[in-house]
Amino acid sequence: MSNNLISQKELIISLIKDNLTNTRLVNGLDLLGMDSGNYYLNLSETIFKLIGITIDDEDFFEEYMDECRTVNNIDIFKHPELLNSLALSLYNKLIEEYKSKYT
Repeated sequence: MSNNLISQKELIISLIKDNLTNTRLVNGLDLLGMDSGNYYLNLSETIFKLIGITIDDEDFFEEYMDECRTVNNIDIFKHPELLNSLALSLYNKLIEEYKSKYT
């Protein structure tokens, strides 16, 4: 049996990409005039918990969410590498925040 486990970093980046995709979907539904509130998955909170960051710092959390919303400017189907790049950038930002406040 091969070891198919992924690292915590890979898991978190994967969740960030899922969050970005969900953010894009929710924005698209909003643009169509649909009530998209029920489609938000709250993945950001899960990602923060996995890294060890509290969401009590509302300024940092809002800054993170604003950066997540930049995915709306990316055609993630034509340019998936841009999604990967944004996810990695967000991961690095979260790790930097963790190191500056929690270690």
